[in-house]
Amino acid sequence: YFKKCARKLHNFKNLCKTLAERHQLLQAYLGAGSMFPPVVQIQKGVEFYIDDYSDRIREAVASYNFDSQSTVACNEITVKGIKDLVISILPSLSDETLAHLLEVLEELGVENKEDLMLVKEKDIEKYLRPIQCRKLLAAFKNEGKSTRQVKFRGCPFSLFISEPFGNFAPHLGRPWHVDFRVNWERMPSSLQKCLVNQARPLPVDRKNIVQAVVDQILEQDPNPSRATCHTIVRGIIREFPKCFADIGKTGDIIGDGCQSLLQQIKTRVEYKNRNNTLARRRRERRASSGAGTMTRGPVDQYGCVRWAPTDLPSGETETTLDEMKMRLHRMFSEDGFDGAERAEPLMEKTYILQRRYLNQVPAPTIDRVIEEWPFLSSRRCLYSHFKLLTDVSIISKLREAIHSKGSTIVKFCQGLSRYPGIAEVLANYDVEVSDKAMCVLQLLRTYFKEPQDAIVLEPEPSATAADVQRMTRLPSTPRLIVQGNV
Repeated sequence: YFKKCARKLHNFKNLCKTLAERHQLLQAYLGAGSMFPPVVQIQKGVEFYIDDYSDRIREAVASYNFDSQSTVACNEITVKGIKDLVISILPSLSDETLAHLLEVLEELGVENKEDLMLVKEKDIEKYLRPIQCRKLLAAFKNEGKSTRQVKFRGCPFSLFISEPFGNFAPHLGRPWHVDFRVNWERMPSSLQKCLVNQARPLPVDRKNIVQAVVDQILEQDPNPSRATCHTIVRGIIREFPKCFADIGKTGDIIGDGCQSLLQQIKTRVEYKNRNNTLARRRRERRASSGAGTMTRGPVDQYGCVRWAPTDLPSGETETTLDEMKMRLHRMFSEDGFDGAERAEPLMEKTYILQRRYLNQVPAPTIDRVIEEWPFLSSRRCLYSHFKLLTDVSIISKLREAIHSKGSTIVKFCQGLSRYPGIAEVLANYDVEVSDKAMCVLQLLRTYFKEPQDAIVLEPEPSATAADVQRMTRLPSTPRLIVQGNV
């Protein structure tokens, strides 16, 4: 106890005095007895002797093995009564108001917690303020769903018991995921064996775990947030740290040990909801205050803010947008990609037409897209289109990532001097002269043992785009075309 206090307090000044005070407080707490009334309250109970009851009652309770030393028969019991429930929801309520409220509930005919779901705001608004009414009614609905009345056949008494949701019992006022427990009995036997032996499961078993856990989570929430998943994963890690925690080479737990399992579970959740548009979590983008800017739409799980816009730009019609499109074709035929800078404002205004064309089913081919919207293949207009689509400036994001993450990757690879090819890439890298982005790309390619032509194509330095298309058989997957030495 004293070691735990010292570790958690992180204060070693006057440690003896601190520990003495803490220990005295603990003893006072333990000596005070129960601070809260018992969950089950019995009124006028007597010892239960099975021989005193009829054959029907004996048959009804035979499987429970009731003992007269530990069993009480009564006409009425209360599990967290209505009064306790109201106090737990509105602790600041005065005794007089509480008494009036309980009288009203009794006059309305409320006999059990299921009846609380039928109470309406107008029934109690005379004694409570509006917010108190709404808070109380919301709690009544949750409480009514979590309890049910059960009558034993042949028994002269009734019980109120809590009916668990799935494999855990929710507590009033607490989110469901706080008390969520994974039902490990639904897991394969090989996994249960790993849990018993505190061994790390095989990749196949871990995949099955993620699927099973997500299925149980989706029974409570069709699309839980990352924070919700983090709470659940943290509980799993605390229960089985040796089986699921992120562990480094030295055997230490990395961070809170949850990141890899959390990422797998959240990815699985998004996969299960890929076609469920109603369950997607959306947040509204703040509209820009500048004049002439377009309002951003809701962000869906794929990050697009204006996937299929429906509102035309201010002051424009379908006819004027078609005229702009024809003007873009004329500009491209006259200036080619050199006119991309002048075409950018027109491309932004005709964005709605571009999205209509790109979202067709079946989707148009790349050749058709370039023919219909030639400036869309220019770097300037492509970046502009991406920013409107996702509200992300890809160039600034890429530069920021190279600046912040590139040094970390280079430093990590410097410790892998024996790794094949890493030393050669680092030997050719000069901090002052070399391009960090290309160095990072080469390091990642070498580390993951990807061949050079899987990422980069190197045509002749003097070749044009048309020459590359004619002379080189372009692969179906994206590549970087670099003219010169990489």
